Formats: sequence, structure tokens, C-alpha cells
Amino acid sequence: MPSWVLFPRLHLAEVEDQSWCPSWLREHTHRALSRMWQASNSNNGSPAAQACDLLLKVLGGSEQASQFTIVDACAGAGGPTPVLAPTLNAKLIKSGYQPVEFVLTDLWPDIRAWEKIVKRSEHISYIEEPIDATKSRRLAKPGTKECRIFNLCFHHFDDPAAKKVLASAVKSADAFMIIEMTHRTLPSLLNTTFVILSVFFTTLYDFYWSPKHLLFTYLIPIVPLFYAIDGYVSCTRGRTPDETWALLKCQPDLDLSQWELKSGEQTALLPFGRMYWYSGVKKTTK
Repeated sequence: MPSWVLFPRLHLAEVEDQSWCPSWLREHTHRALSRMWQASNSNNGSPAAQACDLLLKVLGGSEQASQFTIVDACAGAGGPTPVLAPTLNAKLIKSGYQPVEFVLTDLWPDIRAWEKIVKRSEHISYIEEPIDATKSRRLAKPGTKECRIFNLCFHHFDDPAAKKVLASAVKSADAFMIIEMTHRTLPSLLNTTFVILSVFFTTLYDFYWSPKHLLFTYLIPIVPLFYAIDGYVSCTRGRTPDETWALLKCQPDLDLSQWELKSGEQTALLPFGRMYWYSGVKKTTK
């Protein structure tokens, strides 16, 4: 059952989106999100594992999924890809198909984090230079189809930029999938509150090597304050399926006749963490 949307969408400013945001603060955000993707407190598995099952379903099963290169369009510190890639490939291999390649890209590449990820997986690579998701550019491995994934990042785009991101996916990819954990719903607001409280502990882990940052964080609680601001702002930016698809359908130059658009939501982390997903697949890819 869909969660009730509590208020109209607002595109308020997030600290992370600002050019003056310190790189170490943005890095901490990326790491925190990576941990969230890999957390699990139910029999359904981690959000990354659930995203893997959704991706397989959306692409039409193992046979179709095996034909794709998966491009993480706003990868941050890697997000769910370190879990998503081996999980998806294990399912493909078990079904008798070849593993697929994952490519990490971002406007703010976290090369240090990506290098560690690539060393642990032969099926994950990255593009070192900044990649703007609003611009059409095919990145798939030659001879494969491209599925572009947007993990907890689509809400960062205002409507004009979001239109370009979706248009780019339609023009230069064969499928796309958007996954969000923040929305204008009560479960999302409650889950965000839990996440904000957790950063008092994760900051110790992330910045034990930097007494200066730790001191700054706990004398002037910048990281928890940052999370409170950006966490709740992210919720105000969440889009409904109708709002998302309206961004595509208002562009008369896009031919959507061959695209199948779907959406849904499910519990990803107990008790309040809901996963909201939106997908588009060219019918000719099935």
C-alpha cells in the first residue's frame, strides 16, 4: 500500500549540493549512505540485495539482465554497487549466464573509495573524470545494452535538471532505475530521524584519523546538524510516480511509445525505512 504524501514537494537547498561544502563532509555522507545500503535487519536482506531483486525483475529476468552494462550515474562512494554487483552476478551465473559489468560515475568522483571497490571486484570499474548525468552520453560496454541506475540521488535534481537526466536516459540508454529512501511521507521522516541520531557514532568511526575533524564535530556538532538539515530537506524533495513521469511526458521531443514505466515501494529497513523505486525499460529490450 503506497504511503500517504503529507505535503507538496519543495526543492529546498541541501548543504551537500553547495560548492563550498567541505570535501571531508561530503565524503562522510557518501560513506554513511554506503553503510545504509549494506545494513540488514529483516529476512528480506539489505536494501542493496532488495534493489538487486528489483533490478532483475524490472529488466525482465536473468536472460535479459545479462545483456546489460549497469551504469551507476551518481555513485558517490559506491553506494549499493559493491553489494549489488556480486549479488546480481551470482544470480546470473547460477542461472547459466555471464556476469555483467558495473561502471561507477559521478559529478564528484570519489576516486579513493572507488579504487578500493574495484580492487575487490573484477566486474566493477569507474570513470575518473566527472560525468554530468544531465548530458546524453552512452557509457555501456560495446555490444551491451545500458541500464542507468540512480541510487538515493534523483531528489538532488530540481525539475529542469531532472527533466534532462530522464531525457538523457531515454535518448542514450536502454533502461533506467531510480531508487530513493527519502520522501514526503511519515515513514520516511521517522526513518530519517533514526539516521540523524546514528551519525554521532559513525562520525567516530569515519574520522578517528583526524582529531581536528572530530573536535570540530563534537564541539560544534556540524555532522549531526548537517545530517538534520540535508536529511529532512531530502524528504521534502521526494517525488511521487505521477510527478516523476510528468517530467518525461512534458517533453514533446521524446518518443516514449517504446518505453514501459513502472513504480512501487516496499519496506527496506525496519521499522520505517521504505524504498521507493521508479523504472523505465525499452520494450524492445525484453
